[in-house]
Amino acid sequence: MGDTKEKIRTLEEILNDAGISSDSEEVYKLILHNDDVNSFEWVIICLITLMKFPPDKAEKTAYTVHLMGKDIIKTGSKESLEPWKKILEDQGLSVTIEQ
Repeated sequence: MGDTKEKIRTLEEILNDAGISSDSEEVYKLILHNDDVNSFEWVIICLITLMKFPPDKAEKTAYTVHLMGKDIIKTGSKESLEPWKKILEDQGLSVTIEQ
């Protein structure tokens, strides 16, 4: 019998691989805000094409933003979220990074 055991990864390793800090003080949120400019369809297209959301998640997120005024779309360090913020802003979406 061959050895098929995989190395068990720690929570910190998993979070680091996902770009999320395990230190709660360093975890920031990329928040998508509702606005009166962008269509529901455009927000969904941006989430699918730019953020690589599956279509059902993109639609649910757009609906949450529409109803609640905002939704967290990504977490991580401030530095890791800055490029995503810029990409979405370049498409006309309203996004902020908050702690």
